[in-house]
Amino acid sequence: MWTRRPRGLAGLPGPHLVSLGLLLSPHASSAQQHANGASPHAGDPVAPRLPAASPLIDVRVHAADREFEIVLGPVSLPAGGPHLRPQVQLAELPVAGWMHGFSWRMRDREGNPLPDRLLHHVNVIDPDNRELFSAVPRRILAAGRETKSELLPGVLGYPLVPGTRVLVSAMFAPLPDASHDEAFLHVRLPYTPFEDPGFVEPVDVYPFYLDVMGPVGEKEFPLPPGTHGMSWEGSPAVDGRILGVGGHLHDYGEWIRLEDVTAGKVIWETGPEVDGEGRTVGVPTSRLWWRGGVRIRKDHVYRISVQYSNPLGHPAPDGGMGAIGGIIIAADEDWPAFRRDHPDYVQDLRNTLEKPNEVAHGHGHGHASGSGRGG
Repeated sequence: MWTRRPRGLAGLPGPHLVSLGLLLSPHASSAQQHANGASPHAGDPVAPRLPAASPLIDVRVHAADREFEIVLGPVSLPAGGPHLRPQVQLAELPVAGWMHGFSWRMRDREGNPLPDRLLHHVNVIDPDNRELFSAVPRRILAAGRETKSELLPGVLGYPLVPGTRVLVSAMFAPLPDASHDEAFLHVRLPYTPFEDPGFVEPVDVYPFYLDVMGPVGEKEFPLPPGTHGMSWEGSPAVDGRILGVGGHLHDYGEWIRLEDVTAGKVIWETGPEVDGEGRTVGVPTSRLWWRGGVRIRKDHVYRISVQYSNPLGHPAPDGGMGAIGGIIIAADEDWPAFRRDHPDYVQDLRNTLEKPNEVAHGHGHGHASGSGRGG
């Protein structure tokens, strides 16, 4: 049995933090973005069963390189075809150590690179642990085509024990002029083994996710002409310190903000990065380690809020979104008991597992191509 005492911020050697990245990019999952209407099981207090083992998912450990990878595929992506959303997959991670982020590539069966544009997004979710600000399953990482990698320095890591289960939800985007009969997504994750941490043992960090629409259900909201805002409030499950934070906005977003309502203080605020036409291409991330992180307290209320200004004479076609992702160092205390019967947990897991199926059945979204391993 793996039992370890988390290391606090006092043990963190500051000079090694120059390349701080985020374990979690705040890119909402397809189930979250398209959860239009209630699940047919809404109100059911029993969580749905997790997926069975599938030949479409594989986990490979490269111990000599201190990396492991999650491989999803093969998937068939015909030229000009619709977006493909395979069934959500369940994988077990056979490593014991600290994960330091991720990178990804699309490849064929022989391991040759394919265009990165084939991936729309991928989300990795832990169904056996809760989020920091809500009782929903924990978001470990998310990536879209604009997010090639997010890497932490070796002194920070997300702790994993053998048998950690993760749900892998992905969407693929076929190219208009090229077919790919057998495409594979490779997500590589560097780690430091517990039994061989090296000179400095990594500090435990945890990802967190916040959305202006709350933890469960629809994540996009209509954006009519004019200035509009949205916000959500909640409290963290444990005390801790935020080390890094980033955000997600659509076009016409003006700012996104995280504030401590109890203390009356803004923790973080930023605007979007835009191209020459004013379209949103990203949101800056902030490394808060230089001041020892920003303290958060479980007895305080925090608010995430966003503001948009739509200059069009009609509703913005992509609507609005506002999400924040980051990493924290939690205080040396236990997280609240994990509850699979919590209504938010049950409904969020249903959205994650069922919404891709509903969309696929209703709109004919592609298909996975048989079994087998590639790359």
